[in-house]
Amino acid sequence: MSSSFILQKGQDMRSFYMRKWVGVDPANGNPLWEKVTTGADGSKTISTTSNYNDASLQIVGSATPKFFGGMRNVWSYKNFQLSAFLAFVSGNDVYNSTRELMDNDGAYYTYNLMQLDKGWNRWQNPGDNATHPKYVIGGNKNAHKPSSRFLEDGSYLRLRNVNLSYALPKQWLDRVKVNNVRVSVGGDNLWTLTRFSGIDPEVDDRGINGTKYPFSTKWFAGLEINF
Repeated sequence: MSSSFILQKGQDMRSFYMRKWVGVDPANGNPLWEKVTTGADGSKTISTTSNYNDASLQIVGSATPKFFGGMRNVWSYKNFQLSAFLAFVSGNDVYNSTRELMDNDGAYYTYNLMQLDKGWNRWQNPGDNATHPKYVIGGNKNAHKPSSRFLEDGSYLRLRNVNLSYALPKQWLDRVKVNNVRVSVGGDNLWTLTRFSGIDPEVDDRGINGTKYPFSTKWFAGLEINF
């Protein structure tokens, strides 16, 4: 995917440079990309094409978030303490490269296909306004090749950590000559809100989601004793 980025003056350093996906031709189910033609006077004409090689390479998005951050809150009541850490990223594009294999419109017909996400549909009959081209054994005009078709909104809100603890009452501890005892339970990566269709929207700074193992959910318990 390194060839799908470009360094260009005035543009973000992590700009995606590839063919711009337009959609599906409702008449025949073929894929459509954008074609930009520059005239002798410098004027540009935009049209669509079903020929992958005729489609124009152009900047179609950025892997850089518009903003990101985190927020930690701690609530205390008597001997109880609850802490939670939320992390968020917004405004970045993520290239879901897994879909080149698992959402390939028949190009790799010996592979399993991914289940279409909510709101997606495949072209079946003339006049269909579909998100996915007609399924063709061997592929539909390179529809599975790199393009902005596989660029998705990488924004997410993730509950990174939750911890609930209880400090045993002081009068209990004085009997056994212990200063402090705290019992805790918690978890990591318990919940994620995102529109990204892949396994995990959290990717490296190149903005490419491949077949990496996602951040796993973890539960834990702890006991802290201070003498």
